[in-house]
Amino acid sequence: MKTPAIVARLVLFTAIASLGIAYHRTSHASALPACDAQAIAKAGRGYVCTVKTKGGPVSWRVEVVVVSGSRTFRVFQDQKSGLYVSDDLGRHSHDSVMKESLCASPDYAAQKGNLTSVTWRVPSGYPRKLNGKKGFPDHDSDFVVLEEDGIRDAIPRLTTKWFTSSSEEDGDKSLYSSYGYDGEFGAVNAGCNGNGNVSLRCVGQVAQ
Repeated sequence: MKTPAIVARLVLFTAIASLGIAYHRTSHASALPACDAQAIAKAGRGYVCTVKTKGGPVSWRVEVVVVSGSRTFRVFQDQKSGLYVSDDLGRHSHDSVMKESLCASPDYAAQKGNLTSVTWRVPSGYPRKLNGKKGFPDHDSDFVVLEEDGIRDAIPRLTTKWFTSSSEEDGDKSLYSSYGYDGEFGAVNAGCNGNGNVSLRCVGQVAQ
């Protein structure tokens, strides 16, 4: 039987250990460089930086760098959500993105880092206010998650573009309009049906 003194020492030891773990994690995050667009655009595989977000620091990693001819592609990973983000696949209409399954196409293997262990998809992009409504899942969409984790600070060359999502406006395909992600302001808005002017980045997760 444990005496009160022993119990007290155990509680104190556990508290100190927990503080030590938290300090280690915080110190590790703060030791990483802040994400900078110019540095990231030249970074090699394995480069890690952090973005200060409302929910605390989030680390981003350059997972793969692929040189294809005169072009260089980078795949990133959001270390908080675990989501991989491909390089830009160019401009496509929403219809072609979905009908041709471009995120699964081998034609864009280089933009996806040739990562055969990752299952790629078109990012979902419905606003948070629609979580669990109009047929949408009751959790944040991919673009909402990535925005909160600081994607615009972690991945360069987003600010002048719109990105298509897999989410139909209000969950209704008859409207012929999808939600899209605004790379400049970070908003998820309707009316993004492409017309060939909206860019595509795929997201992925390691296949289980």
